Amino acid sequence: MNIEIKERFMQEWEKYFPGRELPIVCYYSDELGDVEFPNRPKENRKGYTCIFSQIAPVRRGRSRAFNMDNLGCFGSFIPLGFVTSVSDDVKNYICNIERVKKSYKHVDGLYEHHSSEGASGKYLIFKRWDSLEEQDEPQVVFFLANADVISGLHTLANFDSMTAHGVVSPAGSGCDSIVGHPMSELNSDDPKAILGALDPSVRACVRPDIFTFSAPWNKFVAMLDNMEESFLNANCWTNVKSRFK
Repeated sequence: MNIEIKERFMQEWEKYFPGRELPIVCYYSDELGDVEFPNRPKENRKGYTCIFSQIAPVRRGRSRAFNMDNLGCFGSFIPLGFVTSVSDDVKNYICNIERVKKSYKHVDGLYEHHSSEGASGKYLIFKRWDSLEEQDEPQVVFFLANADVISGLHTLANFDSMTAHGVVSPAGSGCDSIVGHPMSELNSDDPKAILGALDPSVRACVRPDIFTFSAPWNKFVAMLDNMEESFLNANCWTNVKSRFK
């Protein structure tokens, strides 16, 4: 990636969102480099470990990589791109245990309209923004943030949109909202950002005030380019920004 973009974002982020948590970047790669490939977590009483729990160290600056060998939740295989068809085990879990879809037919419909092209590399790598290096090729940037930060990101994503839908909130798992859905926007002529972490199963893995905001790389770069001329330099944002301190 262009290191100039990395440095410019960090300066702009601190200027307009002072003290707020840096985003996480994810991308597919066939090489691990110096990124940690953790062991698969031991089975807990729930029978799975959410990817949000597995990437907790990434929020503290420890880069991590995943694939089917070390993911702790079989339900993440499709959203993270490592499986393309929905098994009966997944359908049973969604319909009869989580009970977030009415029937197997409704699950099929959900994934029928999911345009993910699957993993383009052996690993899915997660890095905190300040850990990015020149050889990295970011595909998605996502934030874990409270309502004030989400408000700023949501408005910025819609700043140059010709519609009211620069940000969408499609149904899906927490991992769908940070990887699956934004990845599917990469090749769109009108890429959209994704508001997420609304799946009840993921809520226990984040603080009550935290949601996710995810943008495909092309959308994210456009947002960065728009920061200076946007509302972020208006009084309305100054009033919100004052609460960050």
